[in-house]
Amino acid sequence: MTFANPIRGEAEVTIGAITFRIAVTFSGLARLSDALGTKTLDDLYTRVLGYEPKAVACAVRCLIVPDDGDQLSELVAKILDDSNISATDQFAWRDAVQRALVGHIEAGNSRRDDRTANQLSADAVLGKPVSPS
Repeated sequence: MTFANPIRGEAEVTIGAITFRIAVTFSGLARLSDALGTKTLDDLYTRVLGYEPKAVACAVRCLIVPDDGDQLSELVAKILDDSNISATDQFAWRDAVQRALVGHIEAGNSRRDDRTANQLSADAVLGKPVSPS
Protein backbone atom coordinates (compact mmCIF):
# COMPACT_ATOMS: atom_id res chain seq x y z
CA MET A 1 0.00 0.00 0.00
CA THR A 2 1.17 3.52 -0.81
CA PHE A 3 1.48 5.82 2.18
CA ALA A 4 -1.04 8.63 2.61
CA ASN A 5 0.15 12.10 1.63
CA PRO A 6 -1.38 14.64 4.05
CA ILE A 7 -0.25 17.51 1.80
CA ARG A 8 -2.73 16.22 -0.79
CA GLY A 9 -5.49 15.84 1.80
CA GLU A 10 -4.96 12.08 2.13
CA ALA A 11 -5.30 9.91 5.22
CA GLU A 12 -4.96 6.20 5.83
CA VAL A 13 -7.94 4.42 7.36
CA THR A 14 -8.60 0.85 8.40
CA ILE A 15 -12.15 -0.44 8.07
CA GLY A 16 -12.46 -3.99 9.33
CA ALA A 17 -9.41 -5.80 7.99
CA ILE A 18 -8.80 -3.47 5.04
CA THR A 19 -6.44 -0.49 5.13
CA PHE A 20 -6.82 2.06 2.35
CA ARG A 21 -6.41 5.77 1.65
CA ILE A 22 -8.99 8.50 1.34
CA ALA A 23 -8.44 12.02 0.04
CA VAL A 24 -10.55 15.07 0.67
CA THR A 25 -10.63 16.89 -2.65
CA PHE A 26 -13.10 19.45 -3.90
CA SER A 27 -14.26 17.18 -6.73
CA GLY A 28 -14.68 14.28 -4.30
CA LEU A 29 -16.69 16.50 -1.98
CA ALA A 30 -18.84 17.65 -4.91
CA ARG A 31 -19.60 14.03 -5.91
CA LEU A 32 -20.35 13.14 -2.29
CA SER A 33 -22.59 16.19 -1.81
CA ASP A 34 -24.51 15.27 -4.95
CA ALA A 35 -24.89 11.65 -3.84
CA LEU A 36 -26.18 12.67 -0.40
CA GLY A 37 -28.21 15.66 -1.52
CA THR A 38 -26.44 18.02 0.88
CA LYS A 39 -26.21 21.75 0.30
CA THR A 40 -23.37 22.78 2.63
CA LEU A 41 -20.04 21.42 3.81
CA ASP A 42 -21.34 21.59 7.38
CA ASP A 43 -24.23 19.29 6.49
CA LEU A 44 -21.94 16.98 4.53
CA TYR A 45 -19.41 16.67 7.35
CA THR A 46 -22.10 16.23 10.00
CA ARG A 47 -23.35 13.19 8.12
CA VAL A 48 -19.93 11.76 7.26
CA LEU A 49 -18.37 12.34 10.69
CA GLY A 50 -21.58 11.16 12.34
CA TYR A 51 -20.94 7.82 10.66
CA GLU A 52 -24.32 7.80 8.95
CA PRO A 53 -24.23 4.49 7.05
CA LYS A 54 -25.30 5.87 3.65
CA ALA A 55 -22.91 8.83 4.03
CA VAL A 56 -19.99 6.56 4.89
CA ALA A 57 -20.75 4.16 2.03
CA CYS A 58 -20.93 7.03 -0.46
CA ALA A 59 -17.84 8.70 1.04
CA VAL A 60 -15.78 5.53 0.66
CA ARG A 61 -16.69 5.46 -3.02
CA CYS A 62 -16.15 9.22 -3.56
CA LEU A 63 -12.99 9.76 -1.49
CA ILE A 64 -11.03 6.52 -1.91
CA VAL A 65 -7.56 6.65 -3.45
CA PRO A 66 -6.86 3.28 -5.07
CA ASP A 67 -3.32 1.96 -5.17
CA ASP A 68 -1.82 0.89 -8.46
CA GLY A 69 -3.39 -2.36 -9.54
CA ASP A 70 -6.46 -1.97 -7.34
CA GLN A 71 -9.74 -2.34 -9.15
CA LEU A 72 -11.80 0.43 -7.60
CA SER A 73 -15.19 -1.30 -7.66
CA GLU A 74 -13.75 -4.51 -6.19
CA LEU A 75 -11.92 -2.62 -3.42
CA VAL A 76 -15.02 -0.61 -2.50
CA ALA A 77 -17.12 -3.80 -2.48
CA LYS A 78 -14.65 -5.47 -0.08
CA ILE A 79 -14.56 -2.45 2.25
CA LEU A 80 -18.34 -2.12 2.35
CA ASP A 81 -19.07 -5.83 2.68
CA ASP A 82 -21.17 -6.54 5.78
CA SER A 83 -18.56 -9.05 6.93
CA ASN A 84 -15.94 -6.27 7.00
CA ILE A 85 -17.44 -2.91 8.01
CA SER A 86 -19.23 -2.30 11.32
CA ALA A 87 -20.07 0.41 13.83
CA THR A 88 -16.75 -0.39 15.52
CA ASP A 89 -14.99 1.34 12.64
CA GLN A 90 -16.54 4.75 13.31
CA PHE A 91 -13.64 6.07 15.41
CA ALA A 92 -10.98 5.17 12.85
CA TRP A 93 -13.22 6.62 10.12
CA ARG A 94 -13.75 9.94 11.94
CA ASP A 95 -10.04 10.27 12.67
CA ALA A 96 -9.10 9.65 9.02
CA VAL A 97 -11.71 12.05 7.64
CA GLN A 98 -10.60 14.78 10.04
CA ARG A 99 -6.92 14.27 9.15
CA ALA A 100 -7.73 14.34 5.44
CA LEU A 101 -9.82 17.50 5.85
CA VAL A 102 -7.04 19.28 7.75
CA GLY A 103 -4.58 18.30 5.01
CA HIS A 104 -6.95 19.60 2.34
CA ILE A 105 -7.43 22.93 4.15
CA GLU A 106 -3.71 23.38 4.87
CA ALA A 107 -2.84 22.65 1.24
CA GLY A 108 -5.40 25.22 0.13
CA ASN A 109 -4.05 27.81 2.55
CA SER A 110 -0.50 27.29 1.29
CA ARG A 111 -1.63 28.06 -2.27
CA ARG A 112 -3.29 31.35 -1.32
CA ASP A 113 -1.51 34.57 -2.19
CA ASP A 114 -1.42 36.95 0.77
CA ARG A 115 -0.04 39.93 -1.14
CA THR A 116 -2.05 43.14 -1.33
CA ALA A 117 -3.27 44.59 -4.63
CA ASN A 118 -0.40 47.11 -4.41
CA GLN A 119 2.16 44.33 -4.04
CA LEU A 120 0.64 42.27 -6.86
CA SER A 121 0.63 45.20 -9.26
CA ALA A 122 4.17 46.23 -8.31
CA ASP A 123 5.41 42.70 -8.87
CA ALA A 124 3.73 42.59 -12.27
CA VAL A 125 4.67 46.08 -13.47
CA LEU A 126 8.03 46.66 -11.80
CA GLY A 127 9.18 43.06 -11.80
CA LYS A 128 10.17 43.19 -8.16
CA PRO A 129 8.44 42.54 -4.87
CA VAL A 130 7.27 45.54 -2.84
CA SER A 131 7.39 45.16 0.91
CA PRO A 132 4.12 45.80 2.74
CA SER A 133 3.93 49.15 4.55
